[in-house]
Amino acid sequence: MHFMKTINKNYINGKFVKTSSKKFIILKNPTNEENIAKLYLGTKNDIKNALFAAKETLATFSKTSLKERKEILQNIYNELIKKENELNKIATIEYGAPINTTKRRTKNAINLFLEMQKIIDEYEYEKRDEFSLTLREGVGVIGVIIPWNATYAHLCGNIAPAIAMGCTLVIKPSEFNALETELFLECLDRANIPKGVINVVNGTGETIGEMLTKSEEIDAISFIGSSNTGKKIYKNASKTIKRIVLELGGKSPSIILEDVSLEEVIPKVIDVAFSNSGQACHAGSRLIVPKSKLQEVEKLLVENIKKLKIGDPSDESVKIGPMINEKQYKNVQTYIQSGIDEGAKLLCGGAEKMEGFDRGYFVKPTIFVCEHQNYKIVKEEIFGPVLSVLSYESEDEAVEIANNTEFGLSAYIFTNDDKKALHFAKNIKSGRVLINRASSPAPYPPFGGMKQSGIGRMGGKYSLDEFSEIKSILF
Repeated sequence: MHFMKTINKNYINGKFVKTSSKKFIILKNPTNEENIAKLYLGTKNDIKNALFAAKETLATFSKTSLKERKEILQNIYNELIKKENELNKIATIEYGAPINTTKRRTKNAINLFLEMQKIIDEYEYEKRDEFSLTLREGVGVIGVIIPWNATYAHLCGNIAPAIAMGCTLVIKPSEFNALETELFLECLDRANIPKGVINVVNGTGETIGEMLTKSEEIDAISFIGSSNTGKKIYKNASKTIKRIVLELGGKSPSIILEDVSLEEVIPKVIDVAFSNSGQACHAGSRLIVPKSKLQEVEKLLVENIKKLKIGDPSDESVKIGPMINEKQYKNVQTYIQSGIDEGAKLLCGGAEKMEGFDRGYFVKPTIFVCEHQNYKIVKEEIFGPVLSVLSYESEDEAVEIANNTEFGLSAYIFTNDDKKALHFAKNIKSGRVLINRASSPAPYPPFGGMKQSGIGRMGGKYSLDEFSEIKSILF
């Protein structure tokens, strides 16, 4: 894509509506820095219209049958699957996701509409006992605010359960995903969804996001993003006691125990740490290893990093693409420089511009070996290809290091001892713990964080729980 596309429409009440805004931003291809889109940002009037449509439609949509909702889910799947390849290509162009990474993630996101049909059949909307009837009813109008690092996953992950519960939505996607959002919306527009069920307004968090979180028309907020922004949203939502789901930042530990083969485990550790070029909230950005094996770990990390292909994310053999934009590139480089300045041992990578990459926001995959846990690179979420290695002398110390963080989103344990694996998993404060694997084998187990990594759980039936209210009728 070598032309710049103008995007000046939002999706409100079942149609594309031109915004009156004169404010715009220019989006660049992060691989080559070419201009690819001119996005006009939504206005307060746009969000008011979207809120009105969602509220008005809720009265009828909340009364639809489960059969009708399943038909809508099927229609959305049918339209998205037709554009699967195009959706992947645009994600690679717009935010530099390695094509193989986004292929897998897009497929899972689209399939969620099929899975949700099965979940509807199994979900307990009503429960009757001798004295009472307990109902699960849709929470109402849901405001959804999503980040740029997995647009389709976040859109599908909120839309499918909202429809299953008879809720309507007002969505603020990331302004940095305008091309992905537009193609996705074109698919929805062909899916015969009742008008007003899904409304999408492009814009910034400071305007559109702020209005959503404060609006009295919104009954619940679903937010995915940084912990700092999550705290602001939590405060705004508290003024009207909105239901809230927050999936926030992470500083996830990968723990290697003594009994494993390092040759087998280190490639998995690399996958976990540099997933999506490190631009993933669940990335295992802290590696915790036995002190006795530290030297061998260092050697194998360097060897495996050299095998990672860095470059054009449309190349299927590329594992590391660029950061999404210049701001994120500079932010990651600042973290790397802070690690160097604070005296952490630089094992590989660094803050210099990558050789052979005159254009594009490419960061060298960087690994630090850290003597203690007080480095900024150890404590804060970086959202880039940066791994900090820490060592332990006892298994109790390994658990202490893993839990010594304000976050608790994901954790990874590598051991051949099932009993130890379960012991560690139970003692680590994390919403999800994966044992001897880099990704989940099941499609929709609950996902969400402990501590400052969030509130609530999404995925499968757990999303329906979050998007519903419980009513007890007593006889």
